[in-house]
Amino acid sequence: MRQQLCHGDHDQYDRLAGWARQYFRNLGAVRFRWSGQIINSIDRLAFIGRNPGDKGDVFIVTGDTGNGLTHGTIAGMLLRDLILGRENPWKDLYDPARKNLRAATTFARENLNVVAEYSEWVKPGEAEDETKVRPGTGAIIRRGAAKIAVYRDSSRELHEFSAVCPHLGCIVAWNALEQSWDCPCHGSRFSPEGQVLNGPAVTGLTPAAHEVHK
Repeated sequence: MRQQLCHGDHDQYDRLAGWARQYFRNLGAVRFRWSGQIINSIDRLAFIGRNPGDKGDVFIVTGDTGNGLTHGTIAGMLLRDLILGRENPWKDLYDPARKNLRAATTFARENLNVVAEYSEWVKPGEAEDETKVRPGTGAIIRRGAAKIAVYRDSSRELHEFSAVCPHLGCIVAWNALEQSWDCPCHGSRFSPEGQVLNGPAVTGLTPAAHEVHK
């Protein structure tokens, strides 16, 4: 779904509105719409317990997969027992260091998708050059060997950045529905002006030469 959103596909919203009208026939016009991001673990269960990357009693709760209320309740009970040294039947199930063999196929498929995304380096840009980018939109252009993320704001100023995600080097894509630059590999998101919105990236997109100009 993320890749479709990145290319400005409104089909998801249209299908949702169509579904709603099947059951609520007196609905008026759609006035507002929004979307969110759900980051899934491989086996769709949260990571709740001792952080395998730290020594000592450092505990984490993450990977909620859209079930934060449920996992928050579970975490309250599970982490309490871990801190107090009690046995808990959910300890291994939610262990952040768990290895799930049944999820191996999904893990391999996702990594193949990441490898495929690196092919964007050699593909041509979406727009011929920055003059083709309309106000309020963004596009990837090629400038020599470099790929540039170009956004033209409502005042027609151009904002140009390296299209390379600072996390692990995938090429970002413009998300027309949410007005953001999204990384299809690991989910980092950036504002139209290049600031980081969501990790795993911790820094924004690198400004290209002549970051802002008419």
